[in-house]
Amino acid sequence: MAEVNSTSQLVALWLHGFSPETVRSYEYDIRCFIGFMTGKKAQKVTLNDLDLRTVKLNDVQAYVDFLLHKKYSPASLNRQLAAVRSLFTMGFDCGYLTFNAPAKVKGVKQKDSLAQRILSEFETMQLLATAKSNALQPRGKSKKANLSPKEKIILRNHLLMEFLYYTGARVSEVARLTWKDIKANRNGLGQVTLFGKGGKTRTVLLSESLYHDLLSTKTSKDPEAAVFASRKGDKPLQVRQIRKIVNDIAVEAGLDGSVSPHWLRHSHASHSLDRGTPPQLVQQTLGHQSLHTLTRYAHARPSDSSGLYLPR
Repeated sequence: MAEVNSTSQLVALWLHGFSPETVRSYEYDIRCFIGFMTGKKAQKVTLNDLDLRTVKLNDVQAYVDFLLHKKYSPASLNRQLAAVRSLFTMGFDCGYLTFNAPAKVKGVKQKDSLAQRILSEFETMQLLATAKSNALQPRGKSKKANLSPKEKIILRNHLLMEFLYYTGARVSEVARLTWKDIKANRNGLGQVTLFGKGGKTRTVLLSESLYHDLLSTKTSKDPEAAVFASRKGDKPLQVRQIRKIVNDIAVEAGLDGSVSPHWLRHSHASHSLDRGTPPQLVQQTLGHQSLHTLTRYAHARPSDSSGLYLPR
């Protein structure tokens, strides 16, 4: 293991091998903690503004209290604490830190809101139908015909929604998808290679229709070109842009709440299990490390309850 002599070196070691988006997210969480400790804004701090060896347990508890006072949601607070805890654990394990201050600091309890983030099959079909109805094409024209820039964007958004739901892909996986990742298999179906958390890859099958619909929108011969490109077509859609597209279509479809791309992933898992898909296949498709993760969906959408058997 590399020798560590500063906070910035420890952070670099800690984040080695993660995707660029994960690096940005985790580093920002650490900057927020450093900002709290130094009285600066997170955007203004440098990683070496704080010597982690001076941090005490009371400092970390004070940070949690500060986040509570700022009305952070339990999920956001626990994520920030988890980032700080993970960094300190790395520092302790490599010998840079002699005390793991956050190890004994507890997060806050949060309600399991997964059920609220699973769309019903009807709601999902309503969402996809709205995206599809927007993708109006003149009769007799193929998708390869010369569509207007607006029509191309509408068609892209429609296929983006279908891809998110039918593959169960994470939004970060979709954002970095390029044409070299999509190909045909021996059975005439399409397949896509997704690059998930921790550099792990998995292959997911595409229906014949989705595969050919995607190919029909391909305008670049560059295998590194983005499958879901920006309006100008020269850059991939960013995660925040994909989130906005999904939410805008959800609002248009009349769905309540801030629907996000991850809702489609949750819905994919729940609907697949409801329809009798083998849990191992759902695990493989979604890229979960453990089958235990899938039990959350069973708890979130129970099909039966002992209370239904009680006398009334």
